[in-house]
Order: sequence, then C-alpha cells, then structure tokens
Amino acid sequence: MPGESKLVLSVVKAFRLPGILSEAKASLSLAELSERSGWPKSTVYGLLSSMRESSAVEQQPDGRYFLGVRLFEYGCAVSAGWNISELARPFLQHLTSKTGESVFLSVLNRNEAITIDQVQSRAALRVVSEVGTRLPLHCTSQGKVFLAAMPESEAMRILKLQPLSAYTPHTPVTWKDLAKDLDAARRQGYAVEDGEYKIGLGSVSAPIRDASGQVKYAVGIIGMFYKAQSREFRDALLLTQTTTGQISSVMGYRQGK
Repeated sequence: MPGESKLVLSVVKAFRLPGILSEAKASLSLAELSERSGWPKSTVYGLLSSMRESSAVEQQPDGRYFLGVRLFEYGCAVSAGWNISELARPFLQHLTSKTGESVFLSVLNRNEAITIDQVQSRAALRVVSEVGTRLPLHCTSQGKVFLAAMPESEAMRILKLQPLSAYTPHTPVTWKDLAKDLDAARRQGYAVEDGEYKIGLGSVSAPIRDASGQVKYAVGIIGMFYKAQSREFRDALLLTQTTTGQISSVMGYRQGK
C-alpha cells in the first residue's frame, strides 16, 4: 500500500541519520546532516525532532546533533567513543557564556575532588580551577556533592583519612557542622560553598548521574559572588542544575526510573 511504502521509507531515512553521525564521529549541524544525507533541511529536521523524543539523538546547546543514549540502551556501541570531558564541554561552555563565571567538571578520587575540565570566564577578573587541581571534600561545593551521594558511614570513613582542616574561619571542621550541609545537599540536589575554602569566593555544584542513578561527576560554578543568597548566585544555581540534568540525560539517567 502507498501509505506503508511511505512509512518504510521514513524508517529507512531515520536509521540513515544515526549512521551519518556515527561515521562522522562528531556532532553535526542541521545543515551538515542535510548536505550529507542529500535530503532537505525540513525533512531532516522532522526526523531529528521525532528521534529526539526517544533519545535516539541528542542536541547540544549550540544546536548540533549527536548520537543519543537510547541507542546504547538497545545494545549499540554508542559508549565506545564517550569521553566525559568531550561530552560535557559544550554544556560547560554554554554555562560559562550564560553566567559569565568560570565552570568546572570534577570527579571523586579517594578523599579528594579532582578538576578534570574547566572553562574559564572571559571576565578580566575571574576565578580559575586548573585541570588536575585536587580539592578537599568538606569545604568545597563539589566535594559536598560527592559526600552527600554516599551513605553517611562511607562519608565519615573517607573524611577520617585526613583532618578536616580549617582553610578559613567559615570552614566546617566537625562532622556535626558538615552533616548539616550534606543533609541540605541531599534535599536540594546541589551543594554550596560560601567562603569556606577561600575567603571571598563562592561556588555551587550539582551532580551528574549515570544510567544507574549513581553520582559520577559534579559540575560547578565558582566566582566572587556578593553572597550565596544573591540573585546572581541563585541564577547560577538554576543554570548549573539545568546543565547537570542535561548531561545526566545524555549519560542515560532517567529521573524516576
């Protein structure tokens, strides 16, 4: 039947687009996909819109498309080329452009948080967390994100590996003080550092979760915010949570599942 033939052709086209993205081994714009497929932009856009609904493809903040996690869930080798820094960088760059502040990506390593990528603000006066920097867990927002994701017994075990050093007068140096921050981080889904590691600096971090729901990384913003209750800080917080939600989604995390 004519309708059936048209439907089959649409399916063939839909499978062709992930093939083009796979061959490119990079994200592609709508124009590039149209050129490589030989189809009008309107046709390609319609297919991509449908495929985004099922996460067969995902879209970066700059509008470029790349292979989605649904294909991984179906057993395809999407994960073979995944590198967290490369995957997250477009989102980090977008976050920096929206906030004007430096943004960092961190991972937990034993009893420290390590900065594995960062995008610097273009402001003349900016804060930088260099790649490879090792930071304490008890007085940084990214450290609190990792601690809050653990069972309390595990967090206490890790913190016993070294003293809770006082970097500023505001640093929490007892488990009782820190536990309040971790409880807040669990409830709110983000962690805050307000002059606890360095006087005058503030940061906010939120977790990146994988398909199993485990917290694997943290994304944060660091800057010389007037105070943690300021409007600019709240705006930075909301944008950070949006960013980590997007990256978690790309990694296969589905809230509520």
